[in-house]
Amino acid sequence: MMPMKRRGSSQGGFTLIEMMIALTILALVVSAVAQALAQSLAMAHRIKTETTLALLAQSKMAEVESSRELPVSDRGRFPGDFSQYAWQVTVREGGFPQLQKVEVTVTDSLSDTTEGYRLFSFQYRDETP
Repeated sequence: MMPMKRRGSSQGGFTLIEMMIALTILALVVSAVAQALAQSLAMAHRIKTETTLALLAQSKMAEVESSRELPVSDRGRFPGDFSQYAWQVTVREGGFPQLQKVEVTVTDSLSDTTEGYRLFSFQYRDETP
């Protein structure tokens, strides 16, 4: 007859405590990665919106600069895919004769904030025919 061997503490495998610790560490790592991903997506959306606002403001400023007459004040919306963006052009005296300060403001109507993008330029207009 063979004697039965007792299983000692050298048995392979994980204990319940080791498994709980490993799952806790895994949960913390997954949580940190998910939070970093959410912040990255929010930042990418913000950067896309700010870039779009800046490009639309530059486009409107170029349109104003190329026109023969500066409007005193004008506002509207961009056409097509950019219809959610509104623009406003304001022209004021620039402090010197024939110098005018042009301000273009572009806002996103879908944004939670009222912030927009402002672009300033000074225009010299010769009034002689």
